Amino acid sequence: MRKNLDGARRETFARMVGFSLAVSAVIDPAQVKAVRRIKGLSGVKNDRVDAGLIAEALRIGQYDPMRLATDEVQSLRTLTRYHQTFKAELAEVKTQCTCLLDSYFPEYASAWSDVFGAGSRAVLSKSPLPSELARRRVDLLQRDISEAARGSRRMGGKAAELKALAKASVGIRLGEAAASFQVRSLVRQMDFLDGECAEVERKVRELLERVEPLVLTIPGVSYTTGAKIVAEIGDIGRFRNAAALVSYAGLNSSVSQSGKFDSGGGPITKHGSPYLRRALWLAANRARQYDPTLRAFYERKRAEGKCHRVAVTAVARKLCHIVFAVMRDQAPYDPARPGRDPSKHSVSGSQGAGSDESGNEKS
Repeated sequence: MRKNLDGARRETFARMVGFSLAVSAVIDPAQVKAVRRIKGLSGVKNDRVDAGLIAEALRIGQYDPMRLATDEVQSLRTLTRYHQTFKAELAEVKTQCTCLLDSYFPEYASAWSDVFGAGSRAVLSKSPLPSELARRRVDLLQRDISEAARGSRRMGGKAAELKALAKASVGIRLGEAAASFQVRSLVRQMDFLDGECAEVERKVRELLERVEPLVLTIPGVSYTTGAKIVAEIGDIGRFRNAAALVSYAGLNSSVSQSGKFDSGGGPITKHGSPYLRRALWLAANRARQYDPTLRAFYERKRAEGKCHRVAVTAVARKLCHIVFAVMRDQAPYDPARPGRDPSKHSVSGSQGAGSDESGNEKS
């Protein structure tokens, strides 16, 4: 009897695995994890068990048919994620450099509006510490700064200012040689990463122009954020409606209800693509500054007591609906289009109102 039962289990398992292999689908890992808990297998993990759990989740039917991305969309996704990696590395390098300057030359930052601008990098690449600046001639130092800043009038007298700050600096002196080497090395890394970012951005821009340039008609959407949005969404036909896209971006509110209790909407779920969620949030943060309707919506949320982050997230949800409509209809965004509710989706403006990830307005 036991032998027959084991044989039946093996046969059932084989059918389940065969079903999972025959179906090309996308399934939420959280659903597989839930099935694992239901079956009491939380402490068991191997290839055989995992295959059975995936097959069981597929048998229940909670999955979506897989739609492979096109070559261009996949290339766009690869490049945009690579670009984000470069940006993270650049931010880390700048943080390290800032920590060193705070220790050895704490007065340095007060001389610049952008510590890592072209003029400042020209100084840091040659004489980053007070003792080194003290030995440099004012005219030669000023020449380096002016050449790097392309003759900007704001740089006039900057060399003399730096010399004065260096003379009165209260920074530490121990280990200056090593600190100077590290700062100059970090500046070289910044220059390299900036160059690589520029090259990736050029390729991303070319791809986006071929794949989905219409997203650029939405204010707040730059080439960089637009490429991320398009790359992470892929085929818009995968989503039944805008609400499904909002859910995929993880911008939908969590629900907590029991009996007569209703929390009224909790924090966002953060399920789905974190890349898409970040790109939409960045675009929303710019769009709420340029579009009167979204600005009014943002200010209303702030008046209700919502913090800046929560208010921008609400704007991002609205922007998600706009992106869905533009990609679905394959038409430039038009707030006056018949059948569209301006109170929900109105975003006036043009491509010129967007920005890149650093917060600069795009051209």
